[in-house]
Amino acid sequence: DAGMLNYMKYLIRKKLLMPPYYINLIFGNIACAQADFLHVGVMVNDLPQPCVCSMGAVGNAQLQINSLAICMGYGVRVGLEDNIWYDNKRTKPASNIDLIERVHMIAQVNQRDIMTPAELRDVLKLKKF
Repeated sequence: DAGMLNYMKYLIRKKLLMPPYYINLIFGNIACAQADFLHVGVMVNDLPQPCVCSMGAVGNAQLQINSLAICMGYGVRVGLEDNIWYDNKRTKPASNIDLIERVHMIAQVNQRDIMTPAELRDVLKLKKF
């Protein structure tokens, strides 16, 4: 939520976090940032730079937020810890592979390339294996 981003900026000022920053923005939790344009805009506006940002959402908002993230040029977070259903009517249980394949399809339609793990490690300046 916005408070976590503010705390992150505090840690950056104290030089306890170093760039580039990796940030997951999760929307739709009843007690945190809601899955709407206002909350997405506020959170994106407050991102520290340089950063790699991925967006996800809890429950029914997952598909919409994943689609928005792809359209905005950000990364995507999916997983059963955020949503156990593939569809909003809750007729099909999700699997991680189904959620990932759907994100790949949305990215392809939006003519977005999928970053490989090696490319992400390079961007984040992580050690190579």
